Amino acid sequence: MNAQTSSRALLETEEQILFSTNVGQNYHLFVALPEDYATSNQSYPVVYLLDGNVMFGMAAGLTPGLHWSREAPELIVVGVGYDVESFAQWGRQREREYKMPDVRDAPPDSYADRFLAALTQEIIPFIDANYRTVPSDRSLYGYSSSGFFVLYALFQQPGAFRRYLSGSGSLFLAVPYLLERAEHLLERQTADPIQLYLSVGELEDFQFPFFDTLVAYLGDGQVPGLTLITEVFPGERHSSEGVALTYLHGLREVYKAG
Repeated sequence: MNAQTSSRALLETEEQILFSTNVGQNYHLFVALPEDYATSNQSYPVVYLLDGNVMFGMAAGLTPGLHWSREAPELIVVGVGYDVESFAQWGRQREREYKMPDVRDAPPDSYADRFLAALTQEIIPFIDANYRTVPSDRSLYGYSSSGFFVLYALFQQPGAFRRYLSGSGSLFLAVPYLLERAEHLLERQTADPIQLYLSVGELEDFQFPFFDTLVAYLGDGQVPGLTLITEVFPGERHSSEGVALTYLHGLREVYKAG
């Protein structure tokens, strides 16, 4: 039997490598383009997907269906990944990227602040310069530790994205940390719309009551322009099903919200 190796296992995708001076390392940017990107002059909203090394295949495969079912517009998906060769390397890297040293149990060399700078000052401008994007319509997706980072980005730079999707975001760590550092979010001077989709599994006992505390804090109208959408997945733990549900339900709900 003869076989040929193809370099394109995922349809309509490509990879870019960008060196970040903020962090001092390469990022692998996995890009999934809309079906008609090559034949149109249209510009598209962008979903920035954290944990790109492991989440990108899911997102690249599922995103077109949201458009086909008219639950979201056509989207460019950018998976932000690392130059790693194993799940162990990816796991160590993500814990450094998505937390700060003063978060409980975080690595002492963690640097979410520098990664946020790399994302907003280098990665996003690179994507905007090389693809037809809608700069006013960016989403940020993360789950577990990267869900923590989505909330960190919201609290630190609430105007960087229009839509935030945070699934099971280590809330037992995130909520005590973030609520003490909410000045950027609370002092926001504009009422430009922001949608936050916040999800958790019903059986994730360690996430409660922190989920309820965050919902009460963000849902009382004190953040101008913020629309909070929450979902508790029945019968779910901190599992891979929550990864996909957060992505699919989250995009559907934030676009339904406006």
